[in-house]
Amino acid sequence: MSQNPAFDSSIPVLTEVVLEPAAPVGQAEAEAAIAIAEELAEVEAPVAPAALQPQPEPNWDELEGRIVERVVAQLQPQIDAVVRNALASAGDQIHIGLRQAIEQVVAQQVAAIQFGQKT
Repeated sequence: MSQNPAFDSSIPVLTEVVLEPAAPVGQAEAEAAIAIAEELAEVEAPVAPAALQPQPEPNWDELEGRIVERVVAQLQPQIDAVVRNALASAGDQIHIGLRQAIEQVVAQQVAAIQFGQKT
């Protein structure tokens, strides 16, 4: 059997093509999605013969609470970093404002003393 002359060996065939993921997902979002999938997987799937029997309603409040705990635990380091940066910035602003206020009071007192001495 001869090879088709239009066939180019440098072009991969369909079985050789590996698709890239569409768009990378952030680490926190990916972990949250995995956690949700794991939580949903914990809810038992009905077995084929038991499919005709009514299944008990899952405890959605408990499931939501566990998901919220995991998401908060995963986001806590990022929240801490933002708060730490905000507090550092606020501390710097307070320091600058306090220094300027002290300089102004000292300058006023020095001027008052100098003015009082000239009279």
